[in-house]
Amino acid sequence: MGARWARCAALALVCCACAAAPAGPSPAPSSAPVSCDPLLLKRTPPLPQNVREYEAAVVQTARALSELVEQGAADEARAAALARAAARAPLHPPPAAVALGAPQLHLGILYIAEPPRLIVFQQNNSATLQQFWRTLASAWNASLVLWSNAWYSCEGNPGWWGGTAAARGAGPARAAAAIFRRIPALPCEETMNEWLGGPPLCDPVTTDCEAFPSENRDQKLGYHCKCSSGHWHASGGDWISRSTLSEIGRMNCTPCGLGSNPAACLADAYRASLLAANLAGMLLCLVIGFIIFKKRKCKAVAMGMWTVLEVVLLGAMLMYASAASQYISIARWRCVAGAWLRELGFVACYGSVVLRLWVLLAEFRTRKAHRWTPRDSEVLRIVAAMVLGAACYLSAFTATTACDEDAGGGCARAAWHHVTAAAELLLLVAGLRIAHAARNANVPFQERGWLATALWAEGLCGAAWRVAALAGAAPERSALAAAARAHLSAGAALACVLAPRLWHGYRARSLAQEVSRRGPAEGFGAEGEEEPTSEEVRAELKRLYVQLEILRNQTLRRDNPHISKRRGGRKPPHRRFSLQALQARRGCKNKGGSASAVEASEAGDASRTPEDSVCSAEGPSHYTDGETQA
Repeated sequence: MGARWARCAALALVCCACAAAPAGPSPAPSSAPVSCDPLLLKRTPPLPQNVREYEAAVVQTARALSELVEQGAADEARAAALARAAARAPLHPPPAAVALGAPQLHLGILYIAEPPRLIVFQQNNSATLQQFWRTLASAWNASLVLWSNAWYSCEGNPGWWGGTAAARGAGPARAAAAIFRRIPALPCEETMNEWLGGPPLCDPVTTDCEAFPSENRDQKLGYHCKCSSGHWHASGGDWISRSTLSEIGRMNCTPCGLGSNPAACLADAYRASLLAANLAGMLLCLVIGFIIFKKRKCKAVAMGMWTVLEVVLLGAMLMYASAASQYISIARWRCVAGAWLRELGFVACYGSVVLRLWVLLAEFRTRKAHRWTPRDSEVLRIVAAMVLGAACYLSAFTATTACDEDAGGGCARAAWHHVTAAAELLLLVAGLRIAHAARNANVPFQERGWLATALWAEGLCGAAWRVAALAGAAPERSALAAAARAHLSAGAALACVLAPRLWHGYRARSLAQEVSRRGPAEGFGAEGEEEPTSEEVRAELKRLYVQLEILRNQTLRRDNPHISKRRGGRKPPHRRFSLQALQARRGCKNKGGSASAVEASEAGDASRTPEDSVCSAEGPSHYTDGETQA
């Protein structure tokens, strides 16, 4: 019964809108032509950038009117005050008109902001206002917010109109509201041909055509054309008016390519160069990843956890891919793909950098004989957990954010970007705090300083990005800004994390080749050659120290009955090992008084392993007996 009543109310609104105006004083003549019927288009106009704010405003207005109807306080005066308040909402573009309706109370008003005018449905439902009332009635049986097609109206200042409507409440308390906006120009379509004086002199495939209200009384609409993206014309890339087109004839643009005008196709060449730069960054990450995998047993790569370095490269490649996704033609997919690639790449790259600093701090702070060092598998599990958390956050982002095809080429709601940036800065601040705590650690290759430099560079880049967004620059919608951000973020990681290691490997290889060329008998400082530099002496000493350490470990472990023959030389966890306890057991085997001392000694050394007892000062070795590379 309620649904039938709702349908009848909606039909009453539409029928009353189409009916003739009641007897009464005729409205004041307007400056527009006398015979000006509204022109309804077939396509939905481009939505505003703040589409969600528009929808929230119309829903709030409809709910407020429904509450007035439920309280029995709804009348024309209160509805007019509510419409004026809705017209002053801080939206861009600002609302040009607001309509409110409650058919069960025979209440319907339309407030036009410029010039200010209040229209009551029972007093004025002329043909020029039909589309306003129809848009208001279209949302009566709908639970969602509806967007109407555009139309040309001569009411007030003639021009294009578009609106959104919503209805809230149930039963007798249901009410509807609609907010309308003016549109300066709309893409040309066949419905306009009669008002344009014929089809536009533009090729619909290679040109863009826009229709706008004309200042000529005889011609209601005018139009202009320009070449589409990726095309050029001898007359230039600006808009060409209708009068100019009537002189030069039909406008056909040529695709950009070989033989095209460089000045006209500069924008396309500029976009192609940015895309090529992003793809080159992705290719560089792949090449470096292959090199690290091939050199994973080298000292410079093995000491830095080569699996973590691969994750850093994967994150950098995803950040380059986020910049390349700005060239996706569909705005919805461009928004979603850019956000997912950027955040997953950031977490994988800089999350691994922060965890590497945490490993360095853990090694520095562990000063016991049994030295604890986080392994690669543990670090990778933590990175996977961080990436999973970022994926959950991005799922909520995808489900709720305003990624619309016509929302200005990007995500309309900027609050998500601000929250995401705040989370990124918190991760960077945590990494810098860890780097400061490990400032006194003796780390090879100055790794701690380079990792901290990468975090500082990304932090400054992210802060500048947010300042530009707060200033209204909207960098999320700029391909140039996205490419610059990707190259700064990923470039800082590649330069500060990988470059010192790759340079050390190249330098060590050069020194080794120089030593082998001179020969073992020749050595450094041979007659007729230059004196060795400090770098060469340091590299040679490091090589000798490594060999001495390996020989020392081999001597300690050779024919040692206390070390297991199994690989690694470690005893099971339940075995107890102590030279003092073993000597006490042999010397005082039958003495009952020393039995308790032996048990206490064994209990105290239960957690020690053969390596910890022999080489506790040096900690775990990073080298194997079979292979030694500088």
